[in-house]
Amino acid sequence: MKIGKERIFKVEARAILKRLQIAWEAGYRHLELECDDAMVVESILVGEVAVNRMTELRLINQLLKCNWSVQI
Repeated sequence: MKIGKERIFKVEARAILKRLQIAWEAGYRHLELECDDAMVVESILVGEVAVNRMTELRLINQLLKCNWSVQI
C-alpha cells in the first residue's frame, strides 16, 4: 500500500491534535509530546500553523496558546 506524504502529514497532525485535546480535557498542564515526522514538528514549532489552511494545524496552534506547558 502506497500512502502519499501529504496524507501521512495529515494523519500525524491529527494524532497530535487528538493527544493535545485529550490531555487538556483530562486536566494535564505539563505535557511532552513525541512525533517522528520532522515536517509536522517543524511546521508547529516554526509557527506555520497559524497561517496554514489545514484545520488540524490551526487547532493545534489554538491549543498550544492555552495556559499550559507543552514540549514537542
